[in-house]
Amino acid sequence: MEITERERLLLVEKKEEICSITTEIITLVEDEKNALEIKKKITSILSLINTIASYSNARNWNLDKFTEGANVLFHYLEKPVPDDLKNERDRKLFIHTYWQEAIVGCVGMFCNYANSIRFDFTKRDVKIRVPKMDISIFRLK
Repeated sequence: MEITERERLLLVEKKEEICSITTEIITLVEDEKNALEIKKKITSILSLINTIASYSNARNWNLDKFTEGANVLFHYLEKPVPDDLKNERDRKLFIHTYWQEAIVGCVGMFCNYANSIRFDFTKRDVKIRVPKMDISIFRLK
């Protein structure tokens, strides 16, 4: 099925929306209190990418690694404070340190990957080119 010019413009708008959302996430990630909002925006990005992918031939893309990266980030965003930290000051320090050393970098990489996905339009469909994502970069040490 051939993609119309109107559909192409819609898909370009979706790509621009992904860029806009990732920019918002980069601002939000500076404060650990924004974890829920970041998760919502990551979910929106996955939805937009899948909407764009629906116009493509399924043989020319695989978003499994990208989805896995999002799932790993969700896990990290929900990480509880260790039970042995009873002192409120220690708990706050742990959260701040964990967030700054782990979450900020991983979220930034996720956003860069989201903006690196290419959508090449042909007369018939969209070819999606997903960058090779090394999921291990999302693993905390």
